[in-house]
Amino acid sequence: NDVLLALPAGTQATVVGGPTAADGLTWWQVRGALAGNAFDGWAAETAPGGAVLLERTTSPVDGPAPPPAGSFQIGDTIITRTVVRMRRTPGITNKPANDVIADISQGVRGTVRGGPQAADSLIWWQVATTSPAGASVTGWMAETAPGGAVLLEKAPAIVTPPQQGTFALGELAVSADTARVRRTPGINNKPPDDVLAAFEPRTTLNILEGPRRVDGLDWWRVGGITLTVGEVIGWVAERAPNGVALVTKPPKLPGANIPDRATGNYLGAPFAGAFGISQLWGENPQIYSRISYDGVPLKGHNGIDFLTPNGVVLLAVDDGVVAEVVPNDPSGFGMYVKLHHSWGESLYAHMQSFSVQPGQSIRRGDTIGRSDNTGFSNGPHLHFAIRINPYNRQDGWGGFSDPLPYLNPRDVQLPPYVLGAAVAAAAAASLEARAAYRPLEEAPGYSPDLPGLRRP
Repeated sequence: NDVLLALPAGTQATVVGGPTAADGLTWWQVRGALAGNAFDGWAAETAPGGAVLLERTTSPVDGPAPPPAGSFQIGDTIITRTVVRMRRTPGITNKPANDVIADISQGVRGTVRGGPQAADSLIWWQVATTSPAGASVTGWMAETAPGGAVLLEKAPAIVTPPQQGTFALGELAVSADTARVRRTPGINNKPPDDVLAAFEPRTTLNILEGPRRVDGLDWWRVGGITLTVGEVIGWVAERAPNGVALVTKPPKLPGANIPDRATGNYLGAPFAGAFGISQLWGENPQIYSRISYDGVPLKGHNGIDFLTPNGVVLLAVDDGVVAEVVPNDPSGFGMYVKLHHSWGESLYAHMQSFSVQPGQSIRRGDTIGRSDNTGFSNGPHLHFAIRINPYNRQDGWGGFSDPLPYLNPRDVQLPPYVLGAAVAAAAAASLEARAAYRPLEEAPGYSPDLPGLRRP
C-alpha cells in the first residue's frame, strides 16, 4: 500500500518537500489533484534507468501555498530538547497505530533529511537519528509541540579541544576537598560576590576551560552541582595556596584501572541505547534531606537518573554476582537489582522486569532486566548508583558514589546546565526542559522514613 497512484504524463503538481535520496534515486514530495481527487506523496525525479519522470513546468500550478518556513535546512544537525515522538508521516490526528516509529530520547542528535511540511498546525521535519534501542531510524518529527514548546533545535558543534595542563577540556574531575567556585580566576582584590558557592568533596566537575595562571594558582572553569545553589559554572583553583589539592582526577576503582581516559577503560553502559539525564548526583537536597540512611539524612540525590523509557534493556556494567533481586522494595526503589563486583556494588532501580536471579554470576554487558517506573517515581527512568569499597552508609550519601566519572563519556549525555558557554544557546531551553523533568525530581524515588526500615 506504499503506492498511492500512478501520475499520467502531463500531470501538474506543486513541490512541497524534498529532495530526499532513497534507493539511489532523488525523490520529491508533490501535491496536486487528479480527476478531482487530491493527492500528496513522493515521486522519483528519474527512473532507475535514468529516464526523466519529473520536470519543471513553464507556468505556475494552481495549488496549495508553498511549504512553511521552519528553523532548519536539509542537512542540518538537530538535537531533541525532550522526548520527541517520531512518525511515519507528518501530523498527529486521525493516524493509524503503526504511524509512531519511536519516542526519541532527550539530547539525541539527528540529521534533517526532508521538510518542512505543515500538518495539524505544526511544522514537521524528516529526521534520521537513533532510536532508544540503538537502531537507525528515519521519520517525521514536529519542530514544536501543540502548545508552542520547542522540541527540536539546532545542535551545538561538537568540539574536541587539545589537552592542556592536568586535565583535558571536557574531562570529568572531582573535588578533593571543599572548593570555592568563583566568577573569575584569582583570590586577590576580589569583590564579595566573586564567590558563587562551594563544591562539596567528591563533587563531579566538568572541565570547560583552563588552565589560567592567576595569583600563583592554576584555575579551571568547571560546571557542577553545589548543595546550596544547585548547578554552578565558574572558576576553581586546582590547589589551595598551601598546596592542598582541590581538584583531582577521579580515584580508581579498587583493583581496577577504571577510569582511565588514555586507554578508554571505563565501566560498561548500564543500558542499551543512548539517553539523557534528568537528575545528576547531589541535586535537590531540599527533597533528599527528608530521606535518611541508617539515621543520617541524605545530602542530595545519591545516584544518576537516566531518561530511559519503559522497557529499555539494562546491562551489567562489570563482571560480578547478583546480590539482590527485589520485586517490591518497601523503601521506594520498586523493582531493583543490586550486583556485587570486585570493587563494590552497582544498583538499578525502578525496573519493569528481571533477567537474573540471586547468586548468578554475570559478565559485563549481560542483560539484567528492563527499565520502568516502579516504586516511588512519577516518570519512567533508571536510577543508577554505585558503592566503592570500602564505603560508609552513614556518610550522607548512603555509602554511594557518583557513577558519572566511571562511565564512558560516549555513553553519557550531560544536561546543558553543566556544559558552559559551548551550549549557551541552550541555557534558556535548559530551564524549560528541566520543567518537563520536574515530576522526576519531585518524586525522590524513596519512601518516607519508617521505624525499622533499612534501605538498600
